[in-house]
Amino acid sequence: MLEKELDLLLQKRSYQRLALNTPAIRVYARPVEGRCYAVVYYPEDAAKTITSQSQEHIVRNVRQYFYDSGYVGLEVLSLVETGEPARIKTAFGTYENVWFLDGRAGRLVLYEGQEDFDGLRAGLEDILCMPQENMRGEKGKYFAVSPCNTLLVAANILIFLLCEIFGSTLDTGFLLAHGALNYQMVVGAGEYYRLFTYMFLHGGIQHLFNNMLILWFLGDNLERQMGHVKYLILYFVSGILAGLASMSYNESIGRFVICVGASGAIFGVSGALAYIVLVNRGHVENLTVRQMLLFIALSLYGGFSSQGVDNVAHVGGLVAGVCLALLLYRKKRAGNGPTAEKRLD
Repeated sequence: MLEKELDLLLQKRSYQRLALNTPAIRVYARPVEGRCYAVVYYPEDAAKTITSQSQEHIVRNVRQYFYDSGYVGLEVLSLVETGEPARIKTAFGTYENVWFLDGRAGRLVLYEGQEDFDGLRAGLEDILCMPQENMRGEKGKYFAVSPCNTLLVAANILIFLLCEIFGSTLDTGFLLAHGALNYQMVVGAGEYYRLFTYMFLHGGIQHLFNNMLILWFLGDNLERQMGHVKYLILYFVSGILAGLASMSYNESIGRFVICVGASGAIFGVSGALAYIVLVNRGHVENLTVRQMLLFIALSLYGGFSSQGVDNVAHVGGLVAGVCLALLLYRKKRAGNGPTAEKRLD
């Protein structure tokens, strides 16, 4: 059943659900400068019992409702959820805007010659691409499917607690002795492992909390999109490249800096997720391009307007994440991908 995913998609596109006297179906509307786009959604159970007479009656009532509300121009799209579009299409005759959502086969079936309707086609195809176990509202939704990210968060918390037990995460000397990043220690002493260990150290509880909160939500989402192995590769390579960028810059200006924290890797996660949302036509699960770009912009602004923040690592991680996503990410498809078939004539 696609009701919840469809409802979310239409809300994002500024559609409002109307309380009409049609309990078996759902009607959504988006007014635009005196005109209006209306979507009439027939869930699978309603589609099984629909007849040509009842369908004509529903569309006529919808049109009358909008005309009575003062809209001089109205376009109506009927969305029918069914696994048997060829059989059910007879109830809709040759009505100009009827699309069939075949969730089982992961396909969108259209009449011959139909064009896009208010830019909804791409979003509907993405819904049909989603594995059924990941549909919003289904059992196991977005849970227990991102074990690597969960382990990363747990490892950061555990290491922080151990550091607090045996020392202090606010003590710079203690952090340097236990794996913090520093140019002289890495290049001069050959302790290259610090490019890895610095990602698991944090300077105080607030530093840890801020990083883990972001990682918990964004990393969980990114792992579902990329897969476990690719996600770990992107996370650690982004963190390492962020560390190298920080070391190189600070050494070039003669600044002695000790760097700790997962934020370089997390900015890599943010950059990769922004790229993935973009190539998925502007939204993935509950994320949009606008949300991701706003989050990144605010995060960078917060860093540049604060003291003691390694902004070079943040920018380096962000750029690394986008570049790695370009190399590692491939858009998911269900089977051979959704098909927008134009064979109902």
